[in-house]
Amino acid sequence: MNYQQVLTYLDSLQPKTFRLELGPLSEACHILRRPQDAFQTVHISGTNGKGSTAAFLERILRSSGYRVGLLTSPHLIDVRERIRINGEMLDRDRFVEVITQLRDELPDERMLSYFEIITLASFIVFRDQGVDVAVIETGLGGRLDATNVVSPKVAVITPISEDHTHHLGRTLTEIAREKSGIIKRGVPTVVAYQPPDVMEVIRRTCNDVGSPLCLATPDEIASPLGLAGEHQRQNAACAVEAAHLLGQSGMHIEGIEAALAATQWPGRLETVQLKPHVILDAAHNVAGAESLATYVRKEFQREKAVLLLGVLADKDVAGIIRPLAPLFREVVCVEAPSNRTASPKDLAAAARSSGTKITIAKDVLTALAETIATLAEDDALVVSGSLTVVGAAKEYFDGVKETGPHD
Repeated sequence: MNYQQVLTYLDSLQPKTFRLELGPLSEACHILRRPQDAFQTVHISGTNGKGSTAAFLERILRSSGYRVGLLTSPHLIDVRERIRINGEMLDRDRFVEVITQLRDELPDERMLSYFEIITLASFIVFRDQGVDVAVIETGLGGRLDATNVVSPKVAVITPISEDHTHHLGRTLTEIAREKSGIIKRGVPTVVAYQPPDVMEVIRRTCNDVGSPLCLATPDEIASPLGLAGEHQRQNAACAVEAAHLLGQSGMHIEGIEAALAATQWPGRLETVQLKPHVILDAAHNVAGAESLATYVRKEFQREKAVLLLGVLADKDVAGIIRPLAPLFREVVCVEAPSNRTASPKDLAAAARSSGTKITIAKDVLTALAETIATLAEDDALVVSGSLTVVGAAKEYFDGVKETGPHD
């Protein structure tokens, strides 16, 4: 297969994203002699902040002299973003090679889902390229997430809130039970600040399996961070606590403050243009929207700020818009580039009570070009909602950097 054929093959796998079942990937790992056991791992679950926490920890470990693998999801532009070694995503030839290998070696080329085969590919690549430690982010949930075939040195649970309720449960405690499924016997668990009922679920699970529970609080982090937003102090605290535990297990950890300051993670309060100021932030659920609202309230005047928003239909649309819309002079509602998109009309209806000007547009790229044309140099544009919207916007601004401003 060439690169395009590999992408077509991956897109043909169903379900494309996640299925809550460990059996298929466990069997595939057994067939391939458990590649995930060839390196140490840190396993991260939670609702918000998993990717940022993983990015902070990856940078700490890399700065400490280790060869570090990183598995995250979803990607913004290129599927190869999901698998990184020492900060670099796989080149196309290696990506084609490993996916082709898996298709040919597995007894059924369709036994794994899109997410599962990418997860297995990361294990193969991390083993073959000799990583010392891999930071593994769950895709969805924890207990039945495909990544839960690893045997971690440390488990990390970032803030838990309501999301993916159709898969994980209707209440916070049900969701917490699923997320807590990554907790392993005798393996320390780092936990972010949680609502009391969520913390009780996690504490009980740790007690049941004999996992030392280590609470990470934002107050622990006083040094500058490479990622914007006060909420990143909680994510950094989780990464630092995990690094300390790895240090206690024999790893050499150093340069934490410099690593935190150097950490970058695309699509999370990422500035992609200064005049006007354009920020991309994947606030794809209510907790993410509330964190974004805290940042916007502090950084921008309402009359100088515009929001471009696209959300998936299975999200709490009203809950996402409620904290954001009053902070902007205009909200531009768009379709997310996904067959699961919420209608821009539904977004507009949810935002209308805020008294903010509402604009409806269909295409993200057209909406971006038209909106930017209306902005003054000292205005701000925040592009948010689904990762598919943020990914499309990032690709747009990457193109602007390469070719100059769009007409």
